[in-house]
Amino acid sequence: MRFTLFFLAFMGLMMPQTATSEILSATDKIVEKFMELDFDESEGVSLEEYEMMVLQRMGERFYEMDTNDDDEVSAEEYRAFWKAKKAQYYRPRR
Repeated sequence: MRFTLFFLAFMGLMMPQTATSEILSATDKIVEKFMELDFDESEGVSLEEYEMMVLQRMGERFYEMDTNDDDEVSAEEYRAFWKAKKAQYYRPRR
């Protein structure tokens, strides 16, 4: 229930767009994207605002793994997901 409320709240809000003519570094772009989570424009991202993003991504990933749409991820589904996506999510330590 909590996930549903946060997801619906997140989806109902539009991400603010910033216009800038300056050249931004990669870090500046990441920080700018992160600050788009500040829906109440308090100049800081609260735990609730951050949690909305995490829950949205969690839901998206879960449904990507649940290929037969039974609202459960079986070992076989997870194995197939891991094999297909591990390069994207797993980075070996050097």
